[in-house]
Amino acid sequence: MRASETIVDTPFGKVRGEAVGGTIHFRRIPYADPPTAGGRFAKPSAPPHWAGGYDATRQGPIPPQTRSRLADVMGDYDAPQDENCLHVDIWTPRDAKGAPVLVFIHGGGFLTGGGSLPCYDGGALSARTGLVVVNISYRLGALGFLYVPGVSTPNLAIHDQIAALRWIRQAIASFGGDPARVTAAGQSGGAYTIAVMGGLESGPELFDRAILMSTPLGVRPQTFEDAERTVADVLKALDMSPSQTDSLRDLPVDRFLHAQEALLRRPPARPGEITPPFMPLVDNDLIKADPRNAPNSSPLAWCDAIVGVTREEFAAFSFNNPMLQNLPEPAIQKIFEARYGEQANARLKAAKAMRVPNTPLELLGDMMTADSINGPSLALAASHHGQGHQAYFYQFDWQSPEPGLHACHCIDLPFLFGNLETWSVAPMLAGSNKAEITDLSNLFQDAIAAFVASGNPNGSGLPKWPPYAKDRAIMHFDRRVLAMSEAI
Repeated sequence: MRASETIVDTPFGKVRGEAVGGTIHFRRIPYADPPTAGGRFAKPSAPPHWAGGYDATRQGPIPPQTRSRLADVMGDYDAPQDENCLHVDIWTPRDAKGAPVLVFIHGGGFLTGGGSLPCYDGGALSARTGLVVVNISYRLGALGFLYVPGVSTPNLAIHDQIAALRWIRQAIASFGGDPARVTAAGQSGGAYTIAVMGGLESGPELFDRAILMSTPLGVRPQTFEDAERTVADVLKALDMSPSQTDSLRDLPVDRFLHAQEALLRRPPARPGEITPPFMPLVDNDLIKADPRNAPNSSPLAWCDAIVGVTREEFAAFSFNNPMLQNLPEPAIQKIFEARYGEQANARLKAAKAMRVPNTPLELLGDMMTADSINGPSLALAASHHGQGHQAYFYQFDWQSPEPGLHACHCIDLPFLFGNLETWSVAPMLAGSNKAEITDLSNLFQDAIAAFVASGNPNGSGLPKWPPYAKDRAIMHFDRRVLAMSEAI
Protein backbone atom coordinates (compact mmCIF):
# COMPACT_ATOMS: atom_id res chain seq x y z
CA MET A 1 0.00 0.00 0.00
CA ARG A 2 1.31 3.45 -0.93
CA ALA A 3 1.78 6.05 1.80
CA SER A 4 -1.00 8.14 0.27
CA GLU A 5 -3.53 5.30 0.59
CA THR A 6 -5.92 4.56 3.45
CA ILE A 7 -7.88 1.38 4.15
CA VAL A 8 -11.13 1.42 6.12
CA ASP A 9 -13.11 -1.57 7.35
CA THR A 10 -16.80 -1.33 6.41
CA PRO A 11 -19.74 -3.70 7.00
CA PHE A 12 -19.23 -4.79 3.37
CA GLY A 13 -15.50 -5.36 3.46
CA LYS A 14 -12.30 -3.34 3.42
CA VAL A 15 -12.12 -0.31 1.10
CA ARG A 16 -8.96 1.42 -0.08
CA GLY A 17 -9.02 5.20 -0.62
CA GLU A 18 -6.43 7.80 -1.50
CA ALA A 19 -5.33 11.01 0.20
CA VAL A 20 -6.06 14.01 -2.00
CA GLY A 21 -5.42 17.46 -0.56
CA GLY A 22 -6.89 17.64 2.93
CA THR A 23 -9.21 14.67 2.51
CA ILE A 24 -9.29 10.96 1.82
CA HIS A 25 -11.17 10.27 -1.42
CA PHE A 26 -12.95 6.96 -1.96
CA ARG A 27 -14.06 6.64 -5.58
CA ARG A 28 -16.97 4.72 -7.15
CA ILE A 29 -17.84 2.43 -4.24
CA PRO A 30 -20.76 0.25 -5.42
CA TYR A 31 -23.91 0.25 -3.30
CA ALA A 32 -25.52 -2.41 -5.54
CA ASP A 33 -24.46 -4.89 -8.20
CA PRO A 34 -24.02 -3.56 -11.76
CA PRO A 35 -27.42 -3.00 -13.44
CA THR A 36 -26.22 -4.71 -16.59
CA ALA A 37 -27.31 -7.77 -18.59
CA GLY A 38 -30.42 -9.13 -16.88
CA GLY A 39 -30.34 -6.36 -14.27
CA ARG A 40 -30.74 -3.44 -16.68
CA PHE A 41 -34.37 -2.76 -15.73
CA ALA A 42 -34.38 -4.39 -12.29
CA LYS A 43 -34.40 -2.72 -8.89
CA PRO A 44 -30.97 -2.30 -7.30
CA SER A 45 -29.66 -5.42 -5.60
CA ALA A 46 -28.56 -5.77 -2.00
CA PRO A 47 -25.11 -4.23 -1.37
CA PRO A 48 -22.20 -6.34 -2.57
CA HIS A 49 -19.53 -7.62 -0.16
CA TRP A 50 -15.80 -7.82 -0.96
CA ALA A 51 -13.97 -10.72 0.63
CA GLY A 52 -10.67 -9.46 -0.75
CA GLY A 53 -11.34 -5.75 -0.26
CA TYR A 54 -12.28 -3.06 -2.76
CA ASP A 55 -9.94 -0.65 -4.54
CA ALA A 56 -11.63 2.77 -4.50
CA THR A 57 -8.70 4.74 -5.88
CA ARG A 58 -9.74 4.71 -9.54
CA GLN A 59 -12.06 7.23 -11.15
CA GLY A 60 -15.65 6.10 -11.48
CA PRO A 61 -17.87 6.42 -14.55
CA ILE A 62 -20.99 8.48 -14.91
CA PRO A 63 -24.24 6.97 -16.25
CA PRO A 64 -24.67 6.82 -20.05
CA GLN A 65 -25.82 10.20 -21.36
CA THR A 66 -25.57 12.78 -24.11
CA ARG A 67 -24.30 16.34 -23.73
CA SER A 68 -26.13 18.31 -21.07
CA ARG A 69 -28.72 20.76 -22.36
CA LEU A 70 -27.15 23.30 -19.95
CA ALA A 71 -23.53 22.70 -21.04
CA ASP A 72 -23.44 26.17 -22.62
CA VAL A 73 -24.07 27.53 -19.12
CA MET A 74 -22.30 25.08 -16.80
CA GLY A 75 -19.50 23.96 -19.08
CA ASP A 76 -18.47 20.48 -20.21
CA TYR A 77 -16.74 18.03 -17.87
CA ASP A 78 -15.21 14.80 -19.12
CA ALA A 79 -15.78 11.47 -17.42
CA PRO A 80 -16.03 7.87 -18.63
CA GLN A 81 -19.55 6.49 -19.06
CA ASP A 82 -20.86 3.05 -18.18
CA GLU A 83 -24.12 1.36 -17.23
CA ASN A 84 -22.20 0.04 -14.22
CA CYS A 85 -22.86 3.32 -12.41
CA LEU A 86 -24.54 2.46 -9.09
CA HIS A 87 -21.85 3.85 -6.83
CA VAL A 88 -20.98 6.61 -4.39
CA ASP A 89 -17.95 8.89 -4.18
CA ILE A 90 -16.87 9.83 -0.65
CA TRP A 91 -14.57 12.58 0.61
CA THR A 92 -13.75 12.51 4.30
CA PRO A 93 -11.43 14.74 6.34
CA ARG A 94 -8.29 13.09 7.65
CA ASP A 95 -8.93 11.57 11.10
CA ALA A 96 -12.66 12.36 10.90
CA LYS A 97 -14.80 10.81 13.62
CA GLY A 98 -18.53 11.41 14.01
CA ALA A 99 -18.50 14.19 11.38
CA PRO A 100 -21.77 15.51 9.89
CA VAL A 101 -22.58 13.98 6.49
CA LEU A 102 -23.71 15.82 3.36
CA VAL A 103 -25.08 13.53 0.63
CA PHE A 104 -25.41 15.24 -2.75
CA ILE A 105 -27.86 14.07 -5.42
CA HIS A 106 -27.09 15.77 -8.72
CA GLY A 107 -29.56 17.26 -11.17
CA GLY A 108 -29.52 17.27 -14.95
CA GLY A 109 -33.14 16.94 -16.02
CA PHE A 110 -33.06 13.20 -15.16
CA LEU A 111 -30.93 12.82 -18.31
CA THR A 112 -27.41 13.97 -17.48
CA GLY A 113 -24.96 14.33 -14.60
CA GLY A 114 -23.12 11.98 -12.27
CA GLY A 115 -21.61 11.99 -8.82
CA SER A 116 -18.15 11.33 -10.29
CA LEU A 117 -18.12 14.46 -12.48
CA PRO A 118 -15.21 16.80 -11.68
CA CYS A 119 -17.56 19.77 -11.17
CA TYR A 120 -19.18 17.95 -8.22
CA ASP A 121 -15.87 16.99 -6.59
CA GLY A 122 -16.49 17.29 -2.84
CA GLY A 123 -12.86 17.51 -1.77
CA ALA A 124 -12.68 21.27 -1.29
CA LEU A 125 -16.02 21.36 0.55
CA SER A 126 -15.02 18.51 2.86
CA ALA A 127 -11.52 19.83 3.58
CA ARG A 128 -12.74 23.33 4.38
CA THR A 129 -15.83 22.54 6.46
CA GLY A 130 -15.03 19.18 8.06
CA LEU A 131 -18.06 17.51 6.49
CA VAL A 132 -18.04 14.01 5.09
CA VAL A 133 -19.32 14.55 1.54
CA VAL A 134 -20.95 11.75 -0.43
CA ASN A 135 -22.10 11.93 -4.07
CA ILE A 136 -24.63 9.45 -5.43
CA SER A 137 -24.66 8.25 -9.04
CA TYR A 138 -27.88 6.68 -10.32
CA ARG A 139 -29.48 5.53 -13.56
CA LEU A 140 -30.65 8.27 -15.93
CA GLY A 141 -33.00 8.77 -18.87
CA ALA A 142 -34.72 5.70 -20.25
CA LEU A 143 -32.55 3.41 -18.13
CA GLY A 144 -33.71 5.16 -14.96
CA PHE A 145 -37.28 6.22 -15.69
CA LEU A 146 -38.77 4.36 -18.67
CA TYR A 147 -41.68 2.20 -17.50
CA VAL A 148 -42.61 -0.72 -19.72
CA PRO A 149 -44.99 -3.17 -18.01
CA GLY A 150 -43.42 -6.60 -17.80
CA VAL A 151 -40.00 -5.22 -18.78
CA SER A 152 -38.93 -2.39 -16.50
CA THR A 153 -39.67 -1.28 -12.95
CA PRO A 154 -40.97 2.28 -12.56
CA ASN A 155 -38.82 4.93 -10.88
CA LEU A 156 -35.62 2.88 -10.98
CA ALA A 157 -33.51 6.00 -10.47
CA ILE A 158 -35.27 6.77 -7.20
CA HIS A 159 -34.94 3.15 -6.08
CA ASP A 160 -31.21 3.57 -6.79
CA GLN A 161 -31.04 6.67 -4.61
CA ILE A 162 -32.90 4.93 -1.77
CA ALA A 163 -30.49 1.99 -1.97
CA ALA A 164 -27.53 4.39 -1.83
CA LEU A 165 -28.95 6.24 1.19
CA ARG A 166 -29.51 2.96 3.02
CA TRP A 167 -25.91 1.96 2.23
CA ILE A 168 -24.68 5.29 3.59
CA ARG A 169 -26.59 4.79 6.86
CA GLN A 170 -24.92 1.40 7.27
CA ALA A 171 -21.39 2.27 6.19
CA ILE A 172 -20.67 5.97 6.73
CA ALA A 173 -19.36 5.56 10.28
CA SER A 174 -16.46 3.58 8.79
CA PHE A 175 -15.49 6.74 6.87
CA GLY A 176 -15.68 9.01 9.91
CA GLY A 177 -19.27 10.14 9.40
CA ASP A 178 -22.13 10.31 11.89
CA PRO A 179 -24.96 8.05 10.63
CA ALA A 180 -27.40 10.02 12.80
CA ARG A 181 -26.58 13.31 11.04
CA VAL A 182 -27.12 12.65 7.35
CA THR A 183 -28.35 15.57 5.23
CA ALA A 184 -29.64 14.84 1.75
CA ALA A 185 -28.90 17.76 -0.57
CA GLY A 186 -30.13 17.85 -4.13
CA GLN A 187 -30.18 20.33 -6.96
CA SER A 188 -32.88 20.56 -9.64
CA GLY A 189 -33.88 16.97 -10.51
CA GLY A 190 -31.97 15.75 -7.46
CA ALA A 191 -33.98 18.10 -5.25
CA TYR A 192 -37.18 16.86 -6.89
CA THR A 193 -36.41 13.27 -5.94
CA ILE A 194 -35.56 14.32 -2.37
CA ALA A 195 -39.02 15.91 -2.17
CA VAL A 196 -40.45 12.61 -3.42
CA MET A 197 -38.48 10.59 -0.86
CA GLY A 198 -39.45 13.04 1.87
CA GLY A 199 -43.06 12.02 1.35
CA LEU A 200 -42.36 8.30 1.84
CA GLU A 201 -43.09 6.55 5.13
CA SER A 202 -39.48 5.40 5.05
CA GLY A 203 -38.18 8.95 4.52
CA PRO A 204 -36.89 9.39 8.10
CA GLU A 205 -34.93 6.15 7.71
CA LEU A 206 -33.03 7.60 4.75
CA PHE A 207 -31.85 11.01 5.95
CA ASP A 208 -32.22 13.44 8.85
CA ARG A 209 -32.20 16.85 7.15
CA ALA A 210 -32.75 18.11 3.63
CA ILE A 211 -31.42 20.83 1.34
CA LEU A 212 -33.45 21.43 -1.82
CA MET A 213 -31.77 23.64 -4.41
CA SER A 214 -33.88 24.90 -7.33
CA THR A 215 -36.56 22.23 -7.02
CA PRO A 216 -38.76 22.21 -10.17
CA LEU A 217 -41.95 21.35 -8.30
CA GLY A 218 -43.95 23.26 -10.87
CA VAL A 219 -43.27 20.37 -13.25
CA ARG A 220 -45.73 17.57 -12.61
CA PRO A 221 -44.64 13.94 -12.37
CA GLN A 222 -45.75 11.44 -14.96
CA THR A 223 -49.02 9.54 -14.86
CA PHE A 224 -49.47 6.06 -16.33
CA GLU A 225 -50.93 7.71 -19.42
CA ASP A 226 -47.83 9.90 -19.73
CA ALA A 227 -45.63 6.83 -19.30
CA GLU A 228 -47.45 5.04 -22.12
CA ARG A 229 -46.91 8.01 -24.44
CA THR A 230 -43.23 8.15 -23.50
CA VAL A 231 -42.80 4.46 -24.31
CA ALA A 232 -44.53 4.99 -27.66
CA ASP A 233 -42.24 7.95 -28.40
CA VAL A 234 -39.13 5.97 -27.48
CA LEU A 235 -40.18 2.98 -29.61
CA LYS A 236 -40.88 5.29 -32.54
CA ALA A 237 -37.44 6.89 -32.17
CA LEU A 238 -35.93 3.39 -32.05
CA ASP A 239 -37.95 2.26 -35.08
CA MET A 240 -39.36 -0.59 -33.01
CA SER A 241 -42.90 -1.93 -32.59
CA PRO A 242 -44.73 -2.49 -29.26
CA SER A 243 -44.23 -6.22 -29.73
CA GLN A 244 -40.46 -5.75 -29.47
CA THR A 245 -40.28 -4.27 -25.96
CA ASP A 246 -38.60 -7.40 -24.55
CA SER A 247 -35.55 -6.61 -26.68
CA LEU A 248 -35.05 -3.34 -24.76
CA ARG A 249 -33.25 -5.38 -22.11
CA ASP A 250 -30.44 -6.12 -24.56
CA LEU A 251 -30.51 -3.01 -26.73
CA PRO A 252 -27.11 -1.30 -27.14
CA VAL A 253 -27.02 1.71 -24.87
CA ASP A 254 -26.07 4.03 -27.74
CA ARG A 255 -29.47 3.42 -29.31
CA PHE A 256 -31.19 4.60 -26.12
CA LEU A 257 -29.10 7.77 -26.21
CA HIS A 258 -30.01 8.45 -29.85
CA ALA A 259 -33.69 7.98 -28.98
CA GLN A 260 -33.39 10.42 -26.09
CA GLU A 261 -31.80 12.98 -28.40
CA ALA A 262 -34.75 12.57 -30.78
CA LEU A 263 -37.20 13.24 -27.95
CA LEU A 264 -35.28 16.35 -26.89
CA ARG A 265 -35.42 17.74 -30.45
CA ARG A 266 -39.22 17.78 -30.46
CA PRO A 267 -40.81 21.25 -30.44
CA PRO A 268 -41.89 22.20 -26.90
CA ALA A 269 -45.58 22.16 -25.99
CA ARG A 270 -45.33 25.87 -25.13
CA PRO A 271 -42.57 28.48 -25.47
CA GLY A 272 -39.95 27.92 -22.80
CA GLU A 273 -41.20 24.49 -21.72
CA ILE A 274 -38.53 22.79 -19.57
CA THR A 275 -40.23 19.48 -18.73
CA PRO A 276 -37.79 16.68 -19.61
CA PRO A 277 -38.99 13.58 -21.49
CA PHE A 278 -38.38 11.33 -18.48
CA MET A 279 -39.85 12.08 -15.06
CA PRO A 280 -40.72 10.27 -11.84
CA LEU A 281 -43.98 8.34 -12.20
CA VAL A 282 -46.85 8.31 -9.71
CA ASP A 283 -46.93 4.50 -9.69
CA ASN A 284 -49.16 4.00 -6.61
CA ASP A 285 -46.34 1.98 -5.08
CA LEU A 286 -43.17 3.94 -4.42
CA ILE A 287 -44.82 7.27 -5.29
CA LYS A 288 -48.46 7.33 -4.24
CA ALA A 289 -49.23 11.01 -4.84
CA ASP A 290 -48.02 14.04 -6.75
CA PRO A 291 -45.46 15.69 -4.42
CA ARG A 292 -46.94 19.07 -5.36
CA ASN A 293 -50.37 18.18 -3.95
CA ALA A 294 -49.66 18.98 -0.33
CA PRO A 295 -50.72 22.62 0.01
CA ASN A 296 -51.05 22.48 3.80
CA SER A 297 -48.21 20.14 4.72
CA SER A 298 -44.67 19.85 3.44
CA PRO A 299 -43.58 16.37 2.27
CA LEU A 300 -40.49 17.01 4.42
CA ALA A 301 -42.30 18.22 7.54
CA TRP A 302 -40.52 15.58 9.65
CA CYS A 303 -37.10 17.21 9.24
CA ASP A 304 -35.37 20.58 9.17
CA ALA A 305 -34.86 21.82 5.63
CA ILE A 306 -33.19 24.51 3.56
CA VAL A 307 -35.07 25.46 0.41
CA GLY A 308 -33.18 27.55 -2.12
CA VAL A 309 -33.66 29.13 -5.54
CA THR A 310 -31.76 31.42 -7.88
CA ARG A 311 -33.28 34.73 -8.87
CA GLU A 312 -33.54 34.04 -12.62
CA GLU A 313 -33.67 30.26 -12.87
CA PHE A 314 -35.03 30.22 -16.42
CA ALA A 315 -32.13 32.22 -17.86
CA ALA A 316 -30.09 29.01 -18.02
CA PHE A 317 -32.69 27.46 -20.34
CA SER A 318 -33.19 30.49 -22.59
CA PHE A 319 -29.49 31.33 -22.98
CA ASN A 320 -28.40 30.90 -26.61
CA ASN A 321 -31.87 29.52 -27.45
CA PRO A 322 -32.66 30.88 -30.95
CA MET A 323 -36.36 30.02 -30.56
CA LEU A 324 -36.66 32.46 -27.66
CA GLN A 325 -34.09 35.18 -28.29
CA ASN A 326 -36.32 37.11 -30.72
CA LEU A 327 -39.70 36.43 -29.13
CA PRO A 328 -42.12 39.11 -30.46
CA GLU A 329 -44.31 41.27 -28.25
CA PRO A 330 -47.61 39.67 -29.39
CA ALA A 331 -46.24 36.26 -28.43
CA ILE A 332 -45.71 37.19 -24.79
CA GLN A 333 -49.23 38.61 -24.66
CA LYS A 334 -50.62 35.26 -25.89
CA ILE A 335 -48.46 33.34 -23.42
CA PHE A 336 -49.78 35.40 -20.50
CA GLU A 337 -53.36 35.02 -21.76
CA ALA A 338 -52.97 31.25 -21.94
CA ARG A 339 -51.50 31.17 -18.43
CA TYR A 340 -53.58 33.76 -16.59
CA GLY A 341 -56.81 34.19 -18.57
CA GLU A 342 -58.72 37.34 -17.61
CA GLN A 343 -55.87 38.42 -15.35
CA ALA A 344 -53.36 38.39 -18.21
CA ASN A 345 -53.24 42.14 -18.85
CA ALA A 346 -52.87 43.02 -15.19
CA ARG A 347 -50.22 40.34 -14.70
CA LEU A 348 -48.28 41.46 -17.75
CA LYS A 349 -48.39 45.09 -16.64
CA ALA A 350 -47.12 44.12 -13.17
CA ALA A 351 -44.41 41.95 -14.68
CA LYS A 352 -43.17 44.79 -16.88
CA ALA A 353 -43.01 47.09 -13.86
CA MET A 354 -40.63 44.70 -12.08
CA ARG A 355 -38.16 43.98 -14.90
CA VAL A 356 -35.68 46.06 -16.87
CA PRO A 357 -35.34 45.70 -19.73
CA ASN A 358 -38.84 44.26 -19.95
CA THR A 359 -38.32 42.44 -23.23
CA PRO A 360 -40.59 39.48 -24.09
CA LEU A 361 -37.69 37.11 -23.35
CA GLU A 362 -37.12 38.56 -19.88
CA LEU A 363 -40.85 38.54 -19.10
CA LEU A 364 -41.15 34.92 -20.22
CA GLY A 365 -38.16 34.09 -18.05
CA ASP A 366 -39.70 35.68 -14.96
CA MET A 367 -42.98 33.86 -15.55
CA MET A 368 -41.34 30.47 -16.08
CA THR A 369 -39.02 30.98 -13.09
CA ALA A 370 -41.97 31.76 -10.83
CA ASP A 371 -44.21 28.98 -12.16
CA SER A 372 -41.70 26.15 -12.42
CA ILE A 373 -39.37 26.65 -9.46
CA ASN A 374 -39.52 29.75 -7.28
CA GLY A 375 -43.26 29.91 -6.57
CA PRO A 376 -43.58 26.21 -5.68
CA SER A 377 -40.39 26.43 -3.58
CA LEU A 378 -41.85 29.30 -1.56
CA ALA A 379 -45.06 27.31 -1.09
CA LEU A 380 -43.02 24.33 0.12
CA ALA A 381 -41.20 26.45 2.68
CA ALA A 382 -44.42 28.13 3.82
CA SER A 383 -46.07 24.78 4.50
CA HIS A 384 -43.09 23.40 6.37
CA HIS A 385 -43.90 23.76 10.02
CA GLY A 386 -44.84 20.26 11.17
CA GLN A 387 -43.58 18.60 14.33
CA GLY A 388 -41.54 21.61 15.40
CA HIS A 389 -39.12 21.53 12.46
CA GLN A 390 -37.90 24.60 10.58
CA ALA A 391 -37.46 25.59 6.96
CA TYR A 392 -34.86 28.16 5.92
CA PHE A 393 -35.10 29.83 2.52
CA TYR A 394 -32.40 31.38 0.35
CA GLN A 395 -32.32 33.13 -2.98
CA PHE A 396 -29.02 33.26 -4.85
CA ASP A 397 -28.84 36.73 -6.40
CA TRP A 398 -25.19 36.83 -7.44
CA GLN A 399 -25.32 37.10 -11.20
CA SER A 400 -23.05 35.97 -13.97
CA PRO A 401 -20.88 38.55 -15.75
CA GLU A 402 -22.10 36.95 -19.00
CA PRO A 403 -25.00 39.04 -20.40
CA GLY A 404 -28.26 37.15 -20.42
CA LEU A 405 -27.37 34.57 -17.78
CA HIS A 406 -28.22 36.66 -14.72
CA ALA A 407 -28.56 34.61 -11.50
CA CYS A 408 -29.47 31.50 -13.44
CA HIS A 409 -30.28 27.89 -12.64
CA CYS A 410 -27.14 26.08 -11.35
CA ILE A 411 -25.22 29.25 -10.48
CA ASP A 412 -25.15 28.34 -6.78
CA LEU A 413 -23.43 24.98 -7.40
CA PRO A 414 -19.83 26.27 -7.72
CA PHE A 415 -20.29 28.21 -4.50
CA LEU A 416 -21.45 25.08 -2.67
CA PHE A 417 -18.58 22.86 -3.80
CA GLY A 418 -15.92 25.57 -3.66
CA ASN A 419 -13.83 23.95 -6.42
CA LEU A 420 -13.83 27.22 -8.35
CA GLU A 421 -10.84 26.34 -10.54
CA THR A 422 -12.78 23.39 -11.94
CA TRP A 423 -15.82 25.58 -12.56
CA SER A 424 -13.68 28.25 -14.25
CA VAL A 425 -14.63 26.71 -17.63
CA ALA A 426 -18.31 27.43 -16.93
CA PRO A 427 -19.60 30.32 -19.05
CA MET A 428 -21.72 31.44 -16.09
CA LEU A 429 -18.53 32.22 -14.10
CA ALA A 430 -16.44 33.59 -16.98
CA GLY A 431 -14.96 36.99 -16.15
CA SER A 432 -15.88 36.88 -12.45
CA ASN A 433 -13.69 38.32 -9.72
CA LYS A 434 -11.84 35.44 -8.06
CA ALA A 435 -11.63 37.04 -4.62
CA GLU A 436 -15.34 37.91 -4.72
CA ILE A 437 -16.56 34.44 -5.66
CA THR A 438 -14.16 32.80 -3.19
CA ASP A 439 -15.44 34.89 -0.30
CA LEU A 440 -19.07 34.27 -1.27
CA SER A 441 -18.39 30.55 -1.59
CA ASN A 442 -16.88 30.49 1.89
CA LEU A 443 -19.96 32.17 3.40
CA PHE A 444 -22.35 29.89 1.56
CA GLN A 445 -20.39 26.77 2.52
CA ASP A 446 -20.20 27.83 6.18
CA ALA A 447 -23.96 28.38 6.41
CA ILE A 448 -24.66 25.04 4.72
CA ALA A 449 -22.14 23.26 6.97
CA ALA A 450 -23.71 24.76 10.10
CA PHE A 451 -27.09 23.47 8.98
CA VAL A 452 -25.74 19.99 8.19
CA ALA A 453 -24.17 19.85 11.66
CA SER A 454 -27.08 21.17 13.71
CA GLY A 455 -30.18 21.84 11.58
CA ASN A 456 -29.56 25.59 11.89
CA PRO A 457 -27.55 27.62 9.32
CA ASN A 458 -26.54 30.26 11.86
CA GLY A 459 -23.19 30.51 13.58
CA SER A 460 -20.28 32.71 14.56
CA GLY A 461 -19.14 34.92 11.72
CA LEU A 462 -22.26 34.20 9.65
CA PRO A 463 -25.08 36.57 8.73
CA LYS A 464 -28.25 36.06 10.76
CA TRP A 465 -30.59 33.70 8.88
CA PRO A 466 -34.09 33.52 10.41
CA PRO A 467 -36.47 30.64 9.61
CA TYR A 468 -38.77 31.32 6.68
CA ALA A 469 -41.92 30.98 8.81
CA LYS A 470 -40.84 34.00 10.84
CA ASP A 471 -41.83 37.01 8.71
CA ARG A 472 -41.16 34.91 5.57
CA ALA A 473 -37.48 35.71 5.75
CA ILE A 474 -35.32 35.02 2.69
CA MET A 475 -31.54 34.97 2.86
CA HIS A 476 -30.08 36.67 -0.22
CA PHE A 477 -26.62 35.61 -1.34
CA ASP A 478 -24.97 38.32 -3.43
CA ARG A 479 -22.19 40.85 -3.08
CA ARG A 480 -24.06 41.72 0.10
CA VAL A 481 -25.45 38.79 2.10
CA LEU A 482 -28.48 39.47 4.25
CA ALA A 483 -31.97 38.26 5.13
CA MET A 484 -35.03 40.23 4.08
CA SER A 485 -38.73 39.65 4.60
CA GLU A 486 -40.29 39.59 1.16
CA ALA A 487 -41.94 37.53 -1.56
CA ILE A 488 -40.00 36.59 -4.66
